[in-house]
Amino acid sequence: MSNGCFRFFFKYPVNIISIPIYFDFGKVLELVSLCDGIVLMGGDHYLENDFLLVHYLYQQDIPTLGICLGMQVMALAFGDGEEMDIFNHNLKNNDTHDIIIYKNTFLHKIIGNDVTSVNSRHNTVITSTDLSVSARSFDGVIEAVEDAKKRFFIGLEWHPESFKNKNSDLIWEAFIKSL
Repeated sequence: MSNGCFRFFFKYPVNIISIPIYFDFGKVLELVSLCDGIVLMGGDHYLENDFLLVHYLYQQDIPTLGICLGMQVMALAFGDGEEMDIFNHNLKNNDTHDIIIYKNTFLHKIIGNDVTSVNSRHNTVITSTDLSVSARSFDGVIEAVEDAKKRFFIGLEWHPESFKNKNSDLIWEAFIKSL
């Protein structure tokens, strides 16, 4: 476990701890109790604890931002969608593409645009979810999910932590403000 602190936008102090999801779930919850919000990061595979954690965060209304695999776990935890391999969604030139953000969603309220450019590094997609789909790529891939009834419960297929633009900043700022 690492512990650190950084200044987000130089005005929001944030403490970061890393929670090994493979720990006994009781230990995972013990570490979660130290947190005001959770970022579910990307990766290559998920574990049963990932789904237990997503349900816990949802039930406790703990602000949650899912990124890439984190979004996919959120989507799969709610509904009967499946994970599907894709090979044509990773693009060249920094792997960017445009997505459509649906109006009347929390994500649209944060970003304020109907279309935005995002980066893409994933090789799998989710076919469906019972969460609200708030964005799709032009080829139909689910790019964002949410539950606007929660303080902050948004999953993004892209990586705002490594895509430096105004919209990424707005997402991080909204997440930090929800804590």
